[in-house]
Amino acid sequence: MNEQWFLLGDIHGSAQPVHYFYQKNKERLSLDSSENFMILLGDVGANFALTGQRDHKFKSELSKLPFTFICLRGNHEARVKTVMDKNPDGWETISKYDGSIFVEKEFPYIEYLADGPAVYNFKSYKTLSLPGAYSVDKYYRQARHLTWYKDEQLNEKEMELGRKLCRNEAPFDLVLSHTCPYLYEPTDLFLAGLDQSTVDSTMERYLGEIEFNLDYKRWAFGHFHADRLYPWADGRQMLMLFNENVVNLDKFMNMTEKQSFKDIIA
Repeated sequence: MNEQWFLLGDIHGSAQPVHYFYQKNKERLSLDSSENFMILLGDVGANFALTGQRDHKFKSELSKLPFTFICLRGNHEARVKTVMDKNPDGWETISKYDGSIFVEKEFPYIEYLADGPAVYNFKSYKTLSLPGAYSVDKYYRQARHLTWYKDEQLNEKEMELGRKLCRNEAPFDLVLSHTCPYLYEPTDLFLAGLDQSTVDSTMERYLGEIEFNLDYKRWAFGHFHADRLYPWADGRQMLMLFNENVVNLDKFMNMTEKQSFKDIIA
């Protein structure tokens, strides 16, 4: 099997970024969904509304494309447990990637990672998954009765699980999170006019604690709606990714200090 693995940031309920990538690269991509794997770094938008037809329509559009989508939970989507509890007969838990993933039977090629910290093996890369983030537009959403999930961040029990996994499972080849460690926050991208004292940075500080103590090679996150490759540090590389550029996982994992962002684009 000629597997190809990719990374992409927040697509927010639109299949267009993936469709565009496929149209540009379909000559070299297999038509078999089981050979093309795309890890989405949160705010996928597949389980966003939970009512009406929005989610179903989006999942149907994604499923037309020849990829297996591996979805990390961001802040603008429900926890998988919440969705499964609403329709338990429509979902199943599967052992895959040396861990447990969750799949809606109608859409078998859209896979969801655990709601809390978990360890997986993606294309032989030992991976730590750290989902969740705070919505900086929380109060705006609440005031206008828009979708917002109060359990969007990791809780204390889940955070402790993450610490335990780091103690017992390290080193890791790859870390996947939706937001980033505190020291890597792109302050130049913060929303203008937003009082930062109202922003809960619990997740960023937690990830900062994890990152400071963890033995890892590569870390990729989304959330901030931009692409950025951080300075090389002792063989480690931090990547922020949005939805305009798809990154080749192997190129990212094997890049050298002299390479730039354009060298890892798929």
